[in-house]
Amino acid sequence: MKVVYNFIFLFLLIIFQLQSFAQGCSTCRAQIISSNKEDFTVGNGINTGIIFLMVIPYIILFFLFRKRIKSLYIQLFKSK
Repeated sequence: MKVVYNFIFLFLLIIFQLQSFAQGCSTCRAQIISSNKEDFTVGNGINTGIIFLMVIPYIILFFLFRKRIKSLYIQLFKSK
């Protein structure tokens, strides 16, 4: 019975996840709405927004785990 509950939970999770992807990115939508019809930089603005959304979490993770990263590099170079 537990397997059936896990399968149902996974199925519902997949269904709700597909609906959330269909809503779109708020940064991309704001960039498209604020652009003019003659403005050809819409694609560049969308790409900048996507890069911004992708890079910021990595920067935050780097600052959170910088001591572990540094100790890992020290271990790697001392072992050689």
